Amino acid sequence: MRALVRTTDALEVREDCPVRRPRAGEVLVKVMAFSLSQQELNGDFTGGDKGRIVGSGVAGKIVSVGEDVPAWRLGDIVIIDPGLGRREGGGLLGIDRDGGAADYLVASAVDACAVAAGLATNILPLLASHYSLAERVLTWGRLYSSEIVLIIGADYGAGPAAVELAVARHAHVYAVAGQWAHSSLAELGAKRIEKSLAELGQFKANVIADFRIECAWPDCFGLLGDDGTYVSAKGDIARTFAPPVSVLDEPDIFTMETLEHLARMTENGKLAPKPAKVVTFGSMKHNVTGIFSEQQLGPTVVTVSE
Repeated sequence: MRALVRTTDALEVREDCPVRRPRAGEVLVKVMAFSLSQQELNGDFTGGDKGRIVGSGVAGKIVSVGEDVPAWRLGDIVIIDPGLGRREGGGLLGIDRDGGAADYLVASAVDACAVAAGLATNILPLLASHYSLAERVLTWGRLYSSEIVLIIGADYGAGPAAVELAVARHAHVYAVAGQWAHSSLAELGAKRIEKSLAELGQFKANVIADFRIECAWPDCFGLLGDDGTYVSAKGDIARTFAPPVSVLDEPDIFTMETLEHLARMTENGKLAPKPAKVVTFGSMKHNVTGIFSEQQLGPTVVTVSE
């Protein structure tokens, strides 16, 4: 099969990767689309081994099942949980284990969330990756209606998805992002957007959600209210009344529930995920780096032909 593989300093399409057969409790997914973020293209992560298939956001159809998986799951359109909490055999999809930037992916059956067949293929990988992470960050921060949330790095990674999801929770959204992204973030519902923390002035947030590459709670802790919570995209949580902890030290309990919730919100029109760019897998054979621009809000989605 074809697969997009991490080399020493780049990504490369290979066409001779083996297709693994599903074992007990696993399913074989024919990939329909996957997402690629700026992190994956630039290698802005740790743990990504050379030879690893990338792709954290994956959508496809179950075409084979292993033992202990009911046959009625064949034909399900699914999105794959990317894995956040540390667990045996787990880790981040596309970083700690092979991802879905390929023709086929073997995944645990419990990580394959069935979704409505009517949802557009090119938005499904966004629900599995960026929206999934953003929703978990807001959940870890316990953001409620009418509260104030400050989203730092709102122009990067899952930041834009966090803005949309926070607005859907009826929160008051403040954001820090590059000037080029301000109009787009305002369209998503951000109440106020500045280029730096210093330009925000004095105010107090109930939740700070940090999506920067180098997340750091000390430089923004002064903006938290008395009972506020800081949460990073890497799972670090700090509160004004408690020492910092990592939520990823334990298995993530928001796996299937999060994916089902996001799919249902999209079905009901409460979310409108939009890929920044859509390309075909075939077009990447000779030009991998050209599919992402520096000023791109959100990931690129790659569709995989039959």
